[in-house]
Amino acid sequence: MSHPAPNTSLSLSARLLCYFGPPSAIILTSIASPRTALLSPLAILPTAWLFHRWRESNNVSPARRGELEPMIWTYAAAGTVGLTAVMLVQLFTCYAVSTLLFAPGEPRKDFWHEFRRSTAEGLTADKLTHRAKLAVSWQNWVFNSAFTFIGAGLFEEILKYLPIAYARRRGTAEQRQQRNRAYLDYALAGALSFGVMENIGFLYASCEQGHESWRKLTLTLFERMVVGALGHLLAASLTALRAIRRDYYGDPMSWWAVVGPSVILHGTFDFVAMSASALDGNVGWIHPTGVWSTTAMFGLIGGVVATAAWQVGREWKTLEDCDRRRK
Repeated sequence: MSHPAPNTSLSLSARLLCYFGPPSAIILTSIASPRTALLSPLAILPTAWLFHRWRESNNVSPARRGELEPMIWTYAAAGTVGLTAVMLVQLFTCYAVSTLLFAPGEPRKDFWHEFRRSTAEGLTADKLTHRAKLAVSWQNWVFNSAFTFIGAGLFEEILKYLPIAYARRRGTAEQRQQRNRAYLDYALAGALSFGVMENIGFLYASCEQGHESWRKLTLTLFERMVVGALGHLLAASLTALRAIRRDYYGDPMSWWAVVGPSVILHGTFDFVAMSASALDGNVGWIHPTGVWSTTAMFGLIGGVVATAAWQVGREWKTLEDCDRRRK
């Protein structure tokens, strides 16, 4: 009788979750939006690819990698309970900031009404002019800064750090010392799940609220499945690698030194996108339609992603250098 590969043993509940979880999510999505359900399997492609890479690495050095079952439960929890908790904290933060920036009554109500729009189609010229003035107001810039760097950057990266905090306490001290790459596996599991649910949400907004054409949907897929997913994964990887350097190689780092770079990169990524939307005359996020604003947005976001990739590569090289010195 063949034995499962190291780290791949699963309980019955974990197997059932793998078998029935994704189909159930697609079926539930189809009730709200058949078009979104049709596209939603594309959101799982990064998960499938990274699982394949994990299996290859696990076959080479299983003692260093994370275990599959806690990765599965991390994936499930991050995309459900974790995402819900972060959204509630973001909502509270944004509401608190808006109370400081906008006078009570009609001004604040007007801001939130415009912020919640998913499309500007069908608005009158006067309404578009009003939105454009609100978009470039100092209050909107401050709100976008708080939303992107605190609501999105800080709280979402805290969520991605929680699997690392869990891994620091899982197993015996000897097992933890051997698994000096497990942080990366658990952090990526959480980031992948968060990204999947976020991408499905963007697809739903594009399909049902924005009523986008297939051409625009293709652009949304590229932005979310490639650029957005890559940003989430790079930020999680950067945090995990810095935590590995702190906990396994003795580099003295505070919690902020571990998480801070990812928070700043994540916040900058989102702030660039929100700024492009604002400069296009929108409050909140509506994809810019101007050629220059769209080009500038992609160029700046590409620079942020490239910076994150460079930092991840540098951290990985640092760990490899530490491994060579230990041999």
